[in-house]
Amino acid sequence: MNTTQIASSEALERMHLFRYWRAMEFSVLINGQPETITCTAGSNKSESDAEKRCEEKALRVQMLIDGSIERDNSYERPVREEITHEIDEYNIVTRNRYGALVLNTSSVSIFDIDDYKHSFWEIFGIGVKKDKKAAIVESLCRLFENRSQRDTSWRIYETCKGIRMILVGQYIDTASQFFGQFSREINADPLYTLLCTKQNCYRARLTPKPQRLHIGRIKFSCPLPEDTQQQCHDWLKNYQEQSKNYAVCRLIETLGTRIAENPIIDFHDRLCCSDINLPLA
Repeated sequence: MNTTQIASSEALERMHLFRYWRAMEFSVLINGQPETITCTAGSNKSESDAEKRCEEKALRVQMLIDGSIERDNSYERPVREEITHEIDEYNIVTRNRYGALVLNTSSVSIFDIDDYKHSFWEIFGIGVKKDKKAAIVESLCRLFENRSQRDTSWRIYETCKGIRMILVGQYIDTASQFFGQFSREINADPLYTLLCTKQNCYRARLTPKPQRLHIGRIKFSCPLPEDTQQQCHDWLKNYQEQSKNYAVCRLIETLGTRIAENPIIDFHDRLCCSDINLPLA
């Protein structure tokens, strides 16, 4: 559990992140028969407030069953990830469902690009096959030149399966229309951009995917059940040891002359990159 609380509750809730989690069982009536359900809720105030939210959820479920209220389609599902480190108001590190650390940031624009835009002929397998990562970088270089960027830089990183790009000197709000336009222009991963939009921030994985380290998988959730805490602790110890032999990404190109004097980008590079040529995971 994160112990140093730096970010405001408002900032965390804007990203759908919570410090405290509770899961509670309740009995509801379905066609007159009692059924047990589990409600999970997060809070940035206290565990008791999380419990209160669980109770409110259970009451709402019963009301939905009874037909006394209608389903709220505007409900935003919270991110059930443990907060491991609060850097500042705009940058929070969490542990995702498979155990990797993730930077949640609303101060630095980060994009994951898994492929380039294929031509009509390439879609049908006609023509010379391109190296995927090289084609993505070539496309980004061309876009940067055409956009006549001033006082900005694009930092381009190679990842295991594609390219990661960080903007220097420019922040694009994930709620803006321009975010969607720019994401399509650089061919950013659609699922990634959707997640960024829903969470009101960018996400960047900081540590390797466990399956690429050839270690067993485990599922992390909030709250973590008591009977799995020791197992998760032992798994994390092994995961952290194995992670030393891999890097998440490596910087391969910088477009533009703007120097990356940004502590969050420095933090990202310290955790993700390596001075030696480690395999990417």
